[in-house]
Amino acid sequence: MANKKNKKRQHSRTVELKRQLEQEKLADVKNREKNRWDPAGRALLWGDLVFLAVISLLERNGLISKQVGGLCTILAVILLLTALWLLFGQKKGDGPGKGPRL
Repeated sequence: MANKKNKKRQHSRTVELKRQLEQEKLADVKNREKNRWDPAGRALLWGDLVFLAVISLLERNGLISKQVGGLCTILAVILLLTALWLLFGQKKGDGPGKGPRL
């Protein structure tokens, strides 16, 4: 009996594997949260894509003139650059007004 009390308790291999799997899951969740796209930027990007498709269809069918199509394309490029800045320019640690890091 005395020998059993003095022996160090050894953890089984399954406990170590469970701990390691849990740490990997936590690291994966943190990595996903860090790489998540900004919802506003994602919505702006999708909206810009739909806007460009509609303008292209209207221009192709002759419902709007080439000048209006050109202006809408310029507007779409500005929206695209804004969406890309929202998605990739600012990180969570940055304050507002700071541009993308080059």
